[in-house]
Amino acid sequence: GVRDLIHETFHILWFNSKAFTMGTSTLELLELSNSTPGRKASQDGTKAELYCLEASKQMVEVVKVSGSPEILTSLVKGLLFGFNEGDKDKKVAERKRRQEDARNQCSSLVSSVIELLLAFEENREQNEDDGKELVALLSTLSVFSEAYPELLVPHIDTLVPYLKGDNSAKKYEPSIVSTVSIVVSHVSSHFSRAELNRLMAGELSTDLVNIAYKFPDRAVSAAVEALCALTNHPEASQGSIQEKKLLKLSIQFYSYLLKTKDTCADLMKAKKSVRDNVRRALSALGSVCRFYECDDAIDRQNLDFNNFGIISDVSKLEFAKNSLSNACFAIFMEYLQKEDEATKVLALRAMNGIFISRPRVVLAAEQMGIISATLSDDASAGVQLESLKCWRDILLAEEKRIESGAAKAKMAAKKNITVSKKISGDQDGDACISGSVLTNHATRLYEMTLISDDKIRYHLVDLIGHLLRQGLINPMETVPYLLALQGDVKCPQTRSLALKLLVSEGEKRPDMLRQRIAAGIKAAFNFQRNVYPRDENGMPRVTALIQNRIEGTGKIVTQTLFDSVWVESSLCNKKAQRQGLYKQIIGLFEKEVSSDITNLDTKTCDLKRHEVDKLPLLLFASQILAHLPYNSLSDPLFIIYHSSCICALDGNEILVRFAALLGNDICDPNVEEDELEQAAKLKDPKESKQAAILFNGNIDSQKFGHLCVEASMMIILLKLKNFLRNSYGISETRISEYLPSEKDKLFEKGVSKLDESLFDGSVESIFEDSKSDIDWDAAIRTYATFRVLMREGSADDAPIHVQQSPTKRGSKRKRDEIDIEQTEDIISPKVSPP
Repeated sequence: GVRDLIHETFHILWFNSKAFTMGTSTLELLELSNSTPGRKASQDGTKAELYCLEASKQMVEVVKVSGSPEILTSLVKGLLFGFNEGDKDKKVAERKRRQEDARNQCSSLVSSVIELLLAFEENREQNEDDGKELVALLSTLSVFSEAYPELLVPHIDTLVPYLKGDNSAKKYEPSIVSTVSIVVSHVSSHFSRAELNRLMAGELSTDLVNIAYKFPDRAVSAAVEALCALTNHPEASQGSIQEKKLLKLSIQFYSYLLKTKDTCADLMKAKKSVRDNVRRALSALGSVCRFYECDDAIDRQNLDFNNFGIISDVSKLEFAKNSLSNACFAIFMEYLQKEDEATKVLALRAMNGIFISRPRVVLAAEQMGIISATLSDDASAGVQLESLKCWRDILLAEEKRIESGAAKAKMAAKKNITVSKKISGDQDGDACISGSVLTNHATRLYEMTLISDDKIRYHLVDLIGHLLRQGLINPMETVPYLLALQGDVKCPQTRSLALKLLVSEGEKRPDMLRQRIAAGIKAAFNFQRNVYPRDENGMPRVTALIQNRIEGTGKIVTQTLFDSVWVESSLCNKKAQRQGLYKQIIGLFEKEVSSDITNLDTKTCDLKRHEVDKLPLLLFASQILAHLPYNSLSDPLFIIYHSSCICALDGNEILVRFAALLGNDICDPNVEEDELEQAAKLKDPKESKQAAILFNGNIDSQKFGHLCVEASMMIILLKLKNFLRNSYGISETRISEYLPSEKDKLFEKGVSKLDESLFDGSVESIFEDSKSDIDWDAAIRTYATFRVLMREGSADDAPIHVQQSPTKRGSKRKRDEIDIEQTEDIISPKVSPP
């Protein structure tokens, strides 16, 4: 599709194998226009270099415009290693071939970016804007350091000087030093022993330590990660220079946190220098606990909580046996209990480093109640948001650890491990711990979709996407909440991300959207009621409709919350799936056993709950059915057909129950206008003499009110039926001829509305707000409206068709005629009650 075309375009632009060897006609023209006199344009090497240079400039520009290397990283890694989603068998071989060519071209591209960097330094004007260009160049190199880190080893001496933090770009210094630190982290594992010793003999480790003391927390984390990577190098000796500096750095930050922890409960009241130092210390220690690999410290299956204690004597701190990590966890706990939100967030982020490096600590945190506390409503919005981010990082780190085979390689590199342990040991055994713990909190994650903070909802959907992809939560249970988030109209990023997940699940399991649409409508209704309960004017409103104004024309287009799902998924192309979905929605109008008048608890609270919950939900569902983008006339016909079936059964039953309650004819209860209908036309219906029957003491007012509530449900359905019939210009003849099993007629496809008016299915409230009394005027008008619509519907409705076997058509018609004659004989004459 479009995605593949975009990828193909970028592949031609940046990884064209022919251009790397022979050049292209376009490049030849460029060279001819820029070449000096006497220089020949037929030199293949020059054209290849020019191609690499132009491709490198484009990559740098992408990073510069986007402001982040993430987009380029995702794109380049996809071009090099393939895009996993949507791969077709016929494209696999072609993509593998392209990837092999791309690997051979990355070295040339890296050299070109280095040349651009050197040229930039030679022509630099030493102004503040140069910093943005420098960050873009270094970020482009960091992209390649993640894909092929060995390509950056020959150029490490060009990059290391930027760690001095004196690059004449004060505004961009943190980004510069953090980007180069990340490159060092990626490249360090490919250093030879001689190269490592040479760099450590220089000022590399000292520069990284200075960054940790001077720069903000993001740069601190990157510098500490680089220092840990150098310490973890296989060729690094025990007690190396970098290890000593890392331990000294950790002890100094730990000592500061130890000294400050009892200063005040709310660090926002402390001096700014104290807050900055606490932020830097938490960031540095969290990174040390995450990235430093302690070979002789393996957590037991059941961790002892007593190991997590603060060590007051800092001289006893060491990396061995997780001594430093355990002490840091305890002190992080102290700062997590602080009153100010900023400190809580920093402590949780630091604690996350321990969770990633030691998955079994997650079990301890679960038993301590830390995870439940940070996700609960009692936690502040910032803490909940950071908790979601931490869980995403944990899942991605475990996924990368397993897919990269790092755990297996680490186990194989150990000298003291036996062959039996290599065979029987499960090096990825701890990888499922974090996911299983988070799965236990899935219910809470679903509840968080109703939080009013849009940032929390976005990161929540992002986390749910990772959980779905890794198979850690049930898609059947998740889909309704993703459908509900289609109503997040004020946060288009969240809505778009939820739509992407819905389309992905729909492709994997085509029946899921149809099966879960009813639950999705209920979830969407609750979402609107809790998150967007009022319109732009502050009026109470829960609606399933979105109105957008088209630029230029000023025309207002009405859409439902689920239009995007309808268009993007495969539902609109399959009739059986569409009809199943419609039937699920219409099924909300069907009578429930618990709503039978004989089993009803007549307490006022139950009646009011029934009215408040059921009627608004049905109105919400009817708006969706009224305004879905139908692509065939059979769609509204199907809805009209099933609406008629429900009204014929449940609607007539309500009429009979009204007649029995009021003492009217139960055999033919809706032949003509009665006295209550006449009263409904008056200004004050309940005071009229026609309504006196309701107040003579013989009528159970609660039963009458409940019947009016049930009648309101049928009113919404009857209005929906009339709206669809008028909007699409459907004749009564076509309605009477329609059968759900018939094939779509060619001339009825591509249907469009004749009228763009909005559906109004509103009904009056029967019970007065916060009272048990019935609003008799509303009840009488509802009763009258219901009877009028039922009489109109009975005159217009087609008989219900019972599908029979296609064979023996003559005997079928004869049997139908006999059944009709027998039915007429059985019907007894009308008997009026005394």
